[in-house]
Amino acid sequence: GGGIPKLELKSKAKEIIDAADKYSIVNLKLEAEAVYVESTRITVDNAIDNLLYADSKNLALLKETVIDFLADNGEEVIGKIEFKDSDMPGNIVKDVLVAVARNKKEVRNEVISGLNVMRVSELRRKLDEKGLNVDGSRETMIE
Repeated sequence: GGGIPKLELKSKAKEIIDAADKYSIVNLKLEAEAVYVESTRITVDNAIDNLLYADSKNLALLKETVIDFLADNGEEVIGKIEFKDSDMPGNIVKDVLVAVARNKKEVRNEVISGLNVMRVSELRRKLDEKGLNVDGSRETMIE
């Protein structure tokens, strides 16, 4: 079958992600997620909404992108974003800490190894090479 034109994917990425998630069309979901990440500018104003959306749909690439933004812009984020206990699933805190640890190692030019700090795209590549499922949270991919 044919694919969805990139322009349409870009303009309707969230709707396509929602439908692909609902009907378990993994390749379409991953393609729409990649287009959404590529075409969306993460800002202080939209970071939390994107993070919660990514977490709710198991969009590991989007989640990592937002968390990297939060880790990279910590000073600006601290003053402008309110983290409410009821809004933040506990696993997100762990993912933020992973991003901060990865950033510190990269700043010190250390070689990063181990699945726990590996980027989502690298985890997906390794799983795909082994013929394993590439959809799901970071934790699911590591297990």
